[in-house]
Amino acid sequence: MNSNILIAKKGHIPFFSERKSAREHYRLNFTQTYILAIIMIACLGIYYVWVLNENATKWYNIRTLQTKNRELSFQENLLDIRIAEWQSIGTIMASSVAQMMPAVDKTTFLVIKGQDGGQKE
Repeated sequence: MNSNILIAKKGHIPFFSERKSAREHYRLNFTQTYILAIIMIACLGIYYVWVLNENATKWYNIRTLQTKNRELSFQENLLDIRIAEWQSIGTIMASSVAQMMPAVDKTTFLVIKGQDGGQKE
């Protein structure tokens, strides 16, 4: 044998690389890594379903509000139509109160001149 090898063996200087020592202290085998990955995937799946449920609930509330808004605007339009019918000249003239009023024989209009020189009726 070579004398240099014998001297190196005799002193036995232990050689540990940082990578080897870190690997020895970090004990996570294949099964543990596989289980950890499955747990992470399950957590992400649960989070995804939770986000979908939250968005679906929000959209359902928005859809309900839109339906209610449509219904209320339809009712508002019906009320506007009724108000317009009651304010129409035909309805006013056909009412019993208007029937009891005396007829006007001679009409006169009052004309007021504004500050700008224009006329107002």
